[in-house]
Amino acid sequence: MHDRYDLVVIGAGGGGYPAALRIARTGQSVLMVDEKGNLGGNCLYEGCVPSKAVRHATQIWRELNRAAIFGLQAEPLAARWDQIRGYKDGVQSRRYAQHMEEIQSTEHLTMVRGRARFLDANRLVVEDWDRSETVTVKAKTILIATGSQAIPLTFEGAEHTWDHHDLFQWQTSQTVLPKELIVLGGGYIGVEVASMLWDIGVRVTVIEMESTILGHMDPDLRAAVSDHLRQRIHLVTGVKIEKLEVKDQGVLLTGHRLDDGHALVWTADQVLAAVGRGPAIAEDLGLDAAGVAYNARGIGVDGQMHTSVPHIYAAGDVTGLSMLFHAAVRMSEIAADAILLGDDAKEAFHPEEMATTVFSRPEAFSVGLTRDQASERGIQVHEYVREMGGEAWAQIAEELDGFVKLVVHRQTGVILGMHGVGVDAAQLSNVAHMMVRLGLKPADLAHMTFAHPTQFEVLDRLARSV
Repeated sequence: MHDRYDLVVIGAGGGGYPAALRIARTGQSVLMVDEKGNLGGNCLYEGCVPSKAVRHATQIWRELNRAAIFGLQAEPLAARWDQIRGYKDGVQSRRYAQHMEEIQSTEHLTMVRGRARFLDANRLVVEDWDRSETVTVKAKTILIATGSQAIPLTFEGAEHTWDHHDLFQWQTSQTVLPKELIVLGGGYIGVEVASMLWDIGVRVTVIEMESTILGHMDPDLRAAVSDHLRQRIHLVTGVKIEKLEVKDQGVLLTGHRLDDGHALVWTADQVLAAVGRGPAIAEDLGLDAAGVAYNARGIGVDGQMHTSVPHIYAAGDVTGLSMLFHAAVRMSEIAADAILLGDDAKEAFHPEEMATTVFSRPEAFSVGLTRDQASERGIQVHEYVREMGGEAWAQIAEELDGFVKLVVHRQTGVILGMHGVGVDAAQLSNVAHMMVRLGLKPADLAHMTFAHPTQFEVLDRLARSV
């Protein structure tokens, strides 16, 4: 480790490493500091990748249990959590090895496993845990990408809850699943976990404080996912939790309904906290010493990811703009543009363009504005809907429920939002992102032709109907 770098990146998740790799490949010296000493952040360590690996395993298990629908007979099989964990860990290990090759093959990049804190706007103290040394380094440019952390619960006994660490953490997740689980939180994380664990035999209750799950997503989408969940999972909304007690046979959870104060009690083997995430800004990061403005919602940035200090940038979850890995990558790329191009950089980050996917059963996605969000901005819109089950692929897969919806500006005809529920919905979100990102109209989508038989056909056929 040297004492001067062109760029220091704090954090090697989606908000950090795309910019670090890109700028190092231009020949500038880059130091990247991360507590895990590898790329991927929480997404790879205990978030997106391992959770979707588990979800993929549970999907296969469900298909085996539906084999008769397709004219097949499956031998008696068992869903083994220890073996699912092994598969999940293998996926993570493969990606860690891939990322380490990227680090080692990138000239001008120094990777340090450790921590960094600001002394002032140009100097940082870097702890290198592998070499047991602490060095003060000076940087021309700095990118803060420290990610996010689970929002802590405040009720009595909250310390006894599980969180995503317990289910998905690399090589150290729980070895045994509970038979009965309560999930606190009806956002996409809580909904996904509840859906996948139910499919391999865990009895699940989801408790959400708001009146509906999936917060700010399209109301018809929320209703469709809720209806499906209620067929399998005990779903409770509008409830505030007061206390968790550990008993000999599990846990006792108490709370009350917000509308009438009626007391409620639940018992289960375990409680999982999934109430959301907030920016990870450690007290000793030293943002005040650097003069970087921030608050509880995150570090303030402009469209090019500049903080209040022009040569210091922030990207990813730590900004509070969008708690999604792909959004963090986009922010990191925009920051790299700004660092490399200066005033010539034109790209800006727009959170509403980012696709939100829910890997539940059925899947769901949301891109851009909903009807209600458009109305709040004083924009009049038309909504156009097509059922998922009308397409050949949905019928082949025996997944007939769901819909895709276009939200279209009445005056300009531009697609402001696209939302959907059903088979392959997460994949459809990528086309939705392009439509909203490029400001296209239904006619533009109608002139596209998607391969048959794929569920993408629902999009061009919906557009043609408009």
